[in-house]
Amino acid sequence: MNDREILEQLLKPFWTGKTVHQESLFFVKKADNRPESRLLFIPEAVLAVQSADLTISYIEGRDYVVDTKKKTITLPPTSKIPYKTTQELYLPKSSPLASKISHKKNDPDTFLLFGEGFFFHKLQTSITYTHLPDQWKGYTPKYLGTDLPNTMEKLKNNIPVKLCISGDSISAGHNASKMTGAEPYLPPYPELFALFLKDYYKTDILLKNFAVGGWNAIMGLADAKKVAAEKPDLTVIAYGMNDTTSKTPHEYGENVKGIMETVKKENPKAEFILVASMLGNEEWLVIKENFFVFRDDLKKLCGKGIVLADMTEMWDSLLKAKSFLDITGNGVNHPNDFGHRVYAQVLLSLLSQ
Repeated sequence: MNDREILEQLLKPFWTGKTVHQESLFFVKKADNRPESRLLFIPEAVLAVQSADLTISYIEGRDYVVDTKKKTITLPPTSKIPYKTTQELYLPKSSPLASKISHKKNDPDTFLLFGEGFFFHKLQTSITYTHLPDQWKGYTPKYLGTDLPNTMEKLKNNIPVKLCISGDSISAGHNASKMTGAEPYLPPYPELFALFLKDYYKTDILLKNFAVGGWNAIMGLADAKKVAAEKPDLTVIAYGMNDTTSKTPHEYGENVKGIMETVKKENPKAEFILVASMLGNEEWLVIKENFFVFRDDLKKLCGKGIVLADMTEMWDSLLKAKSFLDITGNGVNHPNDFGHRVYAQVLLSLLSQ
């Protein structure tokens, strides 16, 4: 396949059709059980099981066993696929693999397995398989292009679109393999989004990414004049992960509103996609309920020229089928390659039919 075919394959929404491409797995061995990981769908035929960098192919029977009833993959003693025991997921503060961000929720002496760069990438596995259709019952984004008329007019008429990103480390691309220098060098979601829009609508997408690791919506508001100076046609605003411990969560919506108002002062026709953040690791110190508070605040801001990409609901749906470790890039608050693809797939669904 050429690069265009690969891009189309990877960015086809996983919830459509009957083939899942490169779904990510993290195997955990509990007690005396075999290492196991869960699938999104009941598999029909496994097409490939590979290391996350796609350089190693694994053999059914020797390296993995499929259980279609349980939607699981288990590892026999002969397997070469990496895994961690339950005990290895929880560490003392002195461990070099302990989360430097903070400890396990309600347990200050226990730290979660953590690693930036491609640490988790090396521990994860990729699976491509077919399944019976219509199994997905979770969040399914809908086309919302009619609420972004200025952007859609340019896209449909092959007029270049200036796309700006205002966000935190997720939007900056942390833990996408391209950013960590690991194969298969998948770009982070903003770049995937721009690449696909360019290919789908046959027009130039001028991407400017202002996202910064560690930032919250307050910092985004303070920096909004830089975004506004670009006079973007479409701005993706994606905060929330670093706002979640706030004791005044409703200020989040006001800060996002302020970013939009600042941008619109420079370009009254500017339009926006507001991203409700993916969920953090529930065992970490994040306040899960705040993610939904933030999402609901963003919903209230939506209307003509403003739409919602509900990654909060999407992550909640994913975690009903899979573990957080399957789709994390660092163990606590970043997506892996599969997660970045899901981000891009949701955004693309809002603007393509």
